[in-house]
Amino acid sequence: MKRRSRPADWARWVLVLVALALVLFPFYWMVNTSLKPASEIFLSPPTFTSPNWSFDAYSTVLTQRPFARYFFNSLVVTLGTTVLSVTLAAFAAYGFTRFFPRGATPFVIFLLFTKMLPETLLIIPYFQLMSDLGLLNSYLALVLAYSSFALPFSVWMLIGFFRSIPRAIDEAAMMDGASYLQTFFRVILPLAKPGLVAVALFTFLIAWNSYLWALVLTTDSTMHVLSVGVANMVGEYRVQWNELMAAAVIAALPVMVLFSLLEKHLINAITSGAVKG
Repeated sequence: MKRRSRPADWARWVLVLVALALVLFPFYWMVNTSLKPASEIFLSPPTFTSPNWSFDAYSTVLTQRPFARYFFNSLVVTLGTTVLSVTLAAFAAYGFTRFFPRGATPFVIFLLFTKMLPETLLIIPYFQLMSDLGLLNSYLALVLAYSSFALPFSVWMLIGFFRSIPRAIDEAAMMDGASYLQTFFRVILPLAKPGLVAVALFTFLIAWNSYLWALVLTTDSTMHVLSVGVANMVGEYRVQWNELMAAAVIAALPVMVLFSLLEKHLINAITSGAVKG
């Protein structure tokens, strides 16, 4: 016998559909604008589809602007930041939960306190530091800057996740002759895979979308990342909105693809306690 639909069920589905529309409509409108010719963008009333859709704006962005270079720079910086942040966070979180468990909580509080500081407060001293080290206009400067802001959140997440792994697993591995490093790499890290993937995803997102640090630390246009390249398309007197939206779609696609591919790992991390503690 089928269960009869209740008004509450219908109301729940309506709310879900409304929320879904609010989330997806901006992206649809961005794609719609990128495919329109410039003459149709500001028509009143606005058009939700057009018979004149084309990929001309994408062709212009990819052939007449150095977006391939911007994409490569973003990829190098983002992957470098992700690898460095996840590696350091994993070692730090494991060390605190296994060797300094009483100091983990104050350390986490201190880390969260550092996240309260605005990035703009550190721009001048960080710029001066990178200048003195001769690292301006380099990938390393951006990787270090992004990692310094991603690490507190990454360590906080992984401390909660490592706490959920019983110490008895470490002790059993060591009784079988494994060292601390062997236990960490061969036993703990495989168990912590969902948490590591979640941290990597969030770190990737932070580095990929960051704009301020890339603008300040890379004055050479050949070192600009996608976020700076897209922002530079906004002219003082004129904006080609279809080309700007095409560039925004190109910049957003890698993140969307990555999250869709690793969505299961992210859900596993959240449901298994990776964000507790």
